[in-house]
Amino acid sequence: MIKSLRPQIEAVFNEAAPIAPAKRSSYPLIQKLHGPSFDFKKVIRGSLSYDPKGNLLFSPGDYVIPVITYCMKQGGTSPSGHIYSLSTLEGTRAGVVRELNLRAPPKFSVQDIQIVSWSLQAGLSYDEMTPISQKIIDEIIPKTKSQLKESFLEILEKRWNQVSNSSNGLLPNFYEASENLFDAFGEVGQKINEIQKFKKRLHEVGHDYSRLSELINIPTNFNKNEISNTSWSQISKNVYARFITDGHFQDIGFVQIRILPSGGTEGQKREVNSINDNKVAVDIGALIANPNSDPVQPLTFSPMYGFAGILVLPALVENPISATMILAAILTATTIDWDSFFNLYNLLKDLNDQQIKDQFKRGFSALQKEHDELEKPLKEAGIINGKTKETSTRPKNKVREYEKVGGDKELQQDFDKFPGNISIASNGIEYKTLPSGKKIVKRPKKAEKPPTLEVQPSDNDITLDPKIRIKVRYK
Repeated sequence: MIKSLRPQIEAVFNEAAPIAPAKRSSYPLIQKLHGPSFDFKKVIRGSLSYDPKGNLLFSPGDYVIPVITYCMKQGGTSPSGHIYSLSTLEGTRAGVVRELNLRAPPKFSVQDIQIVSWSLQAGLSYDEMTPISQKIIDEIIPKTKSQLKESFLEILEKRWNQVSNSSNGLLPNFYEASENLFDAFGEVGQKINEIQKFKKRLHEVGHDYSRLSELINIPTNFNKNEISNTSWSQISKNVYARFITDGHFQDIGFVQIRILPSGGTEGQKREVNSINDNKVAVDIGALIANPNSDPVQPLTFSPMYGFAGILVLPALVENPISATMILAAILTATTIDWDSFFNLYNLLKDLNDQQIKDQFKRGFSALQKEHDELEKPLKEAGIINGKTKETSTRPKNKVREYEKVGGDKELQQDFDKFPGNISIASNGIEYKTLPSGKKIVKRPKKAEKPPTLEVQPSDNDITLDPKIRIKVRYK
């Protein structure tokens, strides 16, 4: 009976499976890259950019992208240092998982994102998820809620019971079937048991990552020599990639990428590679690390220099290479993200790593130049000069402050030195827009705050962080 019905059950499962097995969508493997060997020390470290769909854009060359990883099974093992190949993320909820990994960091913790991912993999409906998971979906990927109205087990139950009804009583209905009966259906039956086990566990412990992660076994079998020989996956005619890790899920790993000069179109079916303004778009979010072993977790990725922002995680303290690459990407961007830069500084400032120190030195030099450029109107108007003492209480910040003797009267006199008509902001504050586009803002004394003259960047200047400021306080 099982032998005759198994193909039908497998067909039902595979058609509606939230995430398809990684082994079914593997890319071709090669052991040796075309051209010179991949040298980790010579990869391109600098600007990273995304297209509107969240694909990373690359010119020809070699790249290493630090990523945080998520496990793609509710149970099983996640050994440190396992060797993976690459596949395409497929299944009825593959797109939802991709959007989650792309958009949720850094607004939510990787542990919370992992619980949402587990829930999606288990095919839970929106109503079956925890309130925190629902909040993440509501804020990050609300358009996907329509796909989450019905759970995978509900879909499977309907189809299973159709087979049951036509089996003349040989196959019990879905919720009368035992765990042993599901196991008898092989891999598909085992996955059904895993989903039911996770659903029960989630109901018992709620949104408790430490308790849910107990379903995952983390053995240690790290062998660095083997990992260095990880095969390359051919993503398309001119794109090769591989995933390297010393750790397990929720650890930092690296996606290594080689882009060849030719603009081939092979692989467009998977929508991983395209040519845009002489750059190649690689969708890391659509990749899944294939362990080539059924008990071992597949992994998906969120680039740490991500589409939605930069991930600043405590794990970077133990991974200075990743930190250096992220800092380099921040400092070569068209607009430097100073919030992320200072968050990294606060996390890593005590590390005795010369490359990180060099990046911080480079960053503070760039910030000084941005401040110097922004304060030019104040110097040209004679409001500050080379002898005016900077009084910034937080020198490693986006705001440079000066102090002058005076009050509201002196503030008004200095404000009048600038040309242009006075505009009124929605909060009632007066400001002028200079020909360069920079804004001069007059802030009269308010409660304990002294009168302040403030310079803000032009709205059209994409090279400056819009929150960077020069402030002159009158005391």
